[in-house]
Amino acid sequence: MAKTKELTEDLRLRIVAAHMSGKGYKIISKCFEVPVATVQSIIKKYKTFRTVKNLRGHGRKPKVTPVLARRIVREVKKNPRITTKAILMNLGSAGGNISRQTVQRTLHTAGFQGRRQRRTPLLNIRHTKARLAFANAHLDKEEDFWSSVLWSDETKIELFGHNDVAFIWHKKGEAFNSKNTIPTVKHGGGNLMF
Repeated sequence: MAKTKELTEDLRLRIVAAHMSGKGYKIISKCFEVPVATVQSIIKKYKTFRTVKNLRGHGRKPKVTPVLARRIVREVKKNPRITTKAILMNLGSAGGNISRQTVQRTLHTAGFQGRRQRRTPLLNIRHTKARLAFANAHLDKEEDFWSSVLWSDETKIELFGHNDVAFIWHKKGEAFNSKNTIPTVKHGGGNLMF
């Protein structure tokens, strides 16, 4: 059956008003150019529910309940590196018959994004304080000062370990939180200055 155009609420109210004034279904149907069955269903709905608005509860019910959605989000907050497959295993029978894509959609709705884990230098408290002090000391420097600075960059060559890509779930703006990054340590002899 083809989906038909939905009648406006105003038109439905006019159909009900015409019926209340004593007009029959066929006359109303010709007057508003809608099928007789449509006129009948609008008037029946009005008599039953006292409204012509669309009633709630139409359509398929979601497989993920609010309780299940909170459990999925809790799993990700506990371990941002968890995979959707592992989330499904942890949910067990409580997860019902949902797919990995459903878990992904639930996380996206909650504001989480599956992204590649960022690599940042491993900083202890002393390093963090030194960086903040440097930034505050150079905050109001003139543009002439910065034009005389030699800008260089350092690159890390992997001498050992692995360079695997790790994916995590995080919300927007949380990419560089310490729990969402892979700390890197540079070992002497592995750096080149450009």
